[in-house]
Amino acid sequence: MTGKIAASDSDDRWREDPSSRFKQVTQPQPAPQPSPPASSAPPPLQLAPPNARVIGTSDQTQRSDPAPAVVPPQSQTTLPETLADHTIEGNERRWQDIVSSARTSSWLLSLAIHLGLLILLALLTFRLGGNDTGIAIEGSRSTSTSDARLESVSVTPDLATDNDQQLDTQVEVNVMQPEKDLATIQTDSVLPKNPLELSEHGLLEGGGGPQVSQMMMYMGGGGMSARTPEGRIKYGEQFGATSESEAAVEQALRWLQTHQQSDGSWSFNLDLAPCGGRCRHGKPASESTPTPKTAATGLALLAFLGAGYTADVGPYQDTVRKGIYYLKSVALETQVGFDWQQGGSMYGHGIATLAMSEAMAMMKINGQVDSDLFHHVQQAANFTTHAQHPNGSWGYTPGRPGDITITGWQVLSLVTAKKAGVQTRSDTFPRAKRFVMSVRDEPRYQFGYNSPKPEKTTTAIGLTLLLYLGQQPGLSFFDRELDRIAERGPTLTNVYHDYYATMALHHIRHRDWEAWNTQLRDHLVRTQSKTGHEAGSWHFSDKWGNVGGRLYTTAMCALILEVYYRYLPLYEAPEEFPL
Repeated sequence: MTGKIAASDSDDRWREDPSSRFKQVTQPQPAPQPSPPASSAPPPLQLAPPNARVIGTSDQTQRSDPAPAVVPPQSQTTLPETLADHTIEGNERRWQDIVSSARTSSWLLSLAIHLGLLILLALLTFRLGGNDTGIAIEGSRSTSTSDARLESVSVTPDLATDNDQQLDTQVEVNVMQPEKDLATIQTDSVLPKNPLELSEHGLLEGGGGPQVSQMMMYMGGGGMSARTPEGRIKYGEQFGATSESEAAVEQALRWLQTHQQSDGSWSFNLDLAPCGGRCRHGKPASESTPTPKTAATGLALLAFLGAGYTADVGPYQDTVRKGIYYLKSVALETQVGFDWQQGGSMYGHGIATLAMSEAMAMMKINGQVDSDLFHHVQQAANFTTHAQHPNGSWGYTPGRPGDITITGWQVLSLVTAKKAGVQTRSDTFPRAKRFVMSVRDEPRYQFGYNSPKPEKTTTAIGLTLLLYLGQQPGLSFFDRELDRIAERGPTLTNVYHDYYATMALHHIRHRDWEAWNTQLRDHLVRTQSKTGHEAGSWHFSDKWGNVGGRLYTTAMCALILEVYYRYLPLYEAPEEFPL
């Protein structure tokens, strides 16, 4: 079911305070006064307090001693005495009506001018805003400051309003227990209008600042439009898929389908139903690293979505639908959004958010996203942005300093959500890029886990994240490190490294792509289990494979073999020379 998210802002109405009424004051009867001459001006305007009654005599009040009428000179034609009296009396009444009308018009004109001036001054001085909890009036100040900061306030996320302001505001997170309060956020500076004004070297060296979001807007690819039967054929043939590799993807998806639990989830622990221990290399019983079911479910869903299968399309509709329903059902509502850690870690939240973001982007109907999916992804993105440590990273728990591996899943999930129309806090990506650059082993573009101590896997993650954060190929030191990855070739056992390195080389259409792809693709086809209950799955013993076990390895290998059509290259030359 699709629909647009709509909500109406409640309005507060000013209510009259009975105690504010003024008491009626009886004034003494004024002494009779002669009628004013024609040249006299109306009395000055006196504004009564609100809700007060003005006491006075009306122009229609009878005077005890009216002024004598002014009688014009008698003409040659003598009128009867009675007719003359009526004429004089009529002239006097008409004169009184004219004076009364002049007084009323002047009063109304003065009132209108004063009210207009008051409204104009209010508009120039105050700005009216607020939300469903009340009305806020913000006044301008005559003094200015060069460093405007947003103060820390507690807010409730509201999808019915523009979230830019909400997400740019620091929020206290009671459920997170961060190491220290989140940093005060500054508003972005003005971005250049032309992307050519941006300095590539400056972006990479300085961490990017607000220009990171600007650069991300100009990435030409990265979309998911190729995830169709036609797209799989076209881009598979173009970028290096084979009939054997496509068959391996389908076998992996069948294995994943048979290992989905009854509630729609997946688990790294293969001792549980429905597998019941029939597959080897599940999560070791002695392994204490958190491996939440939200992470396992997200990884499995990503493999189905990467092949173009959704809850509405393909042979696995019920499988995907149940997986999405499970993630919806376990989303923990907090004051800053939906939490998919499931008592585990931010790994689970980031991977689940990425899967739900892709599902939302792929399941549009007539250009409209599913409103319920949008709600969950927006709330999950809210939680992600508020869980970011001030240094730009994400850790195992929200608000703690983190590492490049956990940060990678959060960045990819937010990039995908943002492409689908979800609002994110304006400083999130610049801070993430500054963290990536902080673990760089200068002057090379090799990256460490949480310090500038480089490793192969974290270097592959760092280079991929920089591509998603707006770094284009062409910077010599950056390109040189990508060349080194291609020259070394895939590890063939560390699928975490091979997954990120494959994405990076695919996105820039590296000149050595064919050699890299052929070696890794054919290795995965050869090593996939072919018989028994394990048929269609993989397992390699390595640092991460021994934690996530066979389910983790199988999902990651399927994603590697879907790289040809899963994402269109971020940076690719046009097929034909533009005229």
